[in-house]
Amino acid sequence: MKLVGYIKKNKQNSFQIPVYAKWKGDYFFHSLDDRYNITEFIPAEFKDTSYKELYLSKKFAIGLKGAIVFVGNEDYIHYNAAPTAIDEIIHYVNDTCLNQNSNAILDEAMLIKNRVFSDQIRVDHFMLKMNPKNEEITLSFDFPSPQKETSQEGEKSVASIPEEKVKSSRKATLLEPTTAEYTDALQYFNSVDMNVEIKLKLRAEERRTKLKTFNYQFKLNQNSRKRQQTGE
Repeated sequence: MKLVGYIKKNKQNSFQIPVYAKWKGDYFFHSLDDRYNITEFIPAEFKDTSYKELYLSKKFAIGLKGAIVFVGNEDYIHYNAAPTAIDEIIHYVNDTCLNQNSNAILDEAMLIKNRVFSDQIRVDHFMLKMNPKNEEITLSFDFPSPQKETSQEGEKSVASIPEEKVKSSRKATLLEPTTAEYTDALQYFNSVDMNVEIKLKLRAEERRTKLKTFNYQFKLNQNSRKRQQTGE
């Protein structure tokens, strides 16, 4: 489906009803869940006089975020997928709407934004995404380079380690955690009734455990090399 138009309301500074089409002349409205994800496309029936054409080549499908169409003053119109469009619309309302209805428009826009991003939480470099169907929560983050971590602790000799050995150590640490604390944390992490805050703390503890294990292994290898060089 692609966004091909909208049903225009009589007032300015308002959200309009998006119209989608897969083929020309076959129009649909969307049905959304509480997270602004499309649950189904409903065949659209409307008066031709209320329909306004526009076009967005971006594809929309069930399970993805729905489209937003906003009409402002003096022929201003903004439309896109909801995560892309909503912030621009909020900025527009804040900058241009000075009448008594501006607070109501802004409240509506903020409500939509909260729905759009209700399944995503950002904490520094962490990204948390929730799947309401199976109560699954996925947490991802950028795992820091071992070279960067050890250099921050004053271990400048890390740069001399061959890249292949660094990658090998990193893989062993990531895929084969053996500490009892890590195992217990993962078992607790998989419990269904765990809240978001606990999950973030557990993942942070997992990250610290992995870093400590790698640094410990690295220092052992470094000390072993020094002893071998001294013996020679």
